[in-house]
Parts: sequence; C-alpha cells; structure tokens
Amino acid sequence: MTDFKHTKQSNSGSKRAETGELGEKIRQARSVRPGVAAAHAMRQNELTGFGRAFRMASEFVAAIIVATALGFALDAVFGTQPIFMIVLMLLGFAAGVLNITRAAAEMNAAAPKPDPDKLVPIDDDD
Repeated sequence: MTDFKHTKQSNSGSKRAETGELGEKIRQARSVRPGVAAAHAMRQNELTGFGRAFRMASEFVAAIIVATALGFALDAVFGTQPIFMIVLMLLGFAAGVLNITRAAAEMNAAAPKPDPDKLVPIDDDD
C-alpha cells in the first residue's frame, strides 16, 4: 500500500512538470503570433452584419415611435384632431432616414479600406 501512495505522488509530480512544460509551450506560441491576437481584438470591436442591421432598424423605428408619441401627446393636450401626430410622424420618418444615413457613414468610415490593386482584375489584352 505504501508503494501505491509513493507511485501516485511521483506520477502527479511528473504530470505537473508536463503541465508546466505545456504551459510554457503555449506561452511561446502566443508570443510568436501577436498578429493573431491583434486581429482577434479588432474583430471584437466590429459589428456583425446582423448587429449593423439591428442598429439601423432600431434607430429608424425609435425615431418614428418617439415622434408619433410626442404628436399624440400634443394632440391630447390641445384637443386637436391627429394633425400633430401625423406631422410629427412624418418628421420622425425623416429623422429616422437621417439617422440611418449617419450610422451607415460612420460604419463605412470605420471599415478597413480594400486594396485598390485587388479590386480590378488584371487585363492581359492591354
């Protein structure tokens, strides 16, 4: 029984040494490829296609809902027909389109620029 405990302890000691060596190899591999880590960090800050679409849709809908609610409240306060609601809903639509335009311009400015040499195929006939 004593041999079993002694064997078990020596195995755990060697496994710790192997784990330490593995950890060192992992650290070396990560230090060799810093570009991969930098690219991963950049992708964390970018929106996916679904994220972009959701942002634009929510900005558009929010502008219309806020303007329509404000027009509805003004109609209730002044006791008018839904003239304020209709006018402000149209203004909300215009504000939503403006918000989408600004958001798209902001996203396009943040996107990496393509290499101009790769945009047009090489024409051998010229």
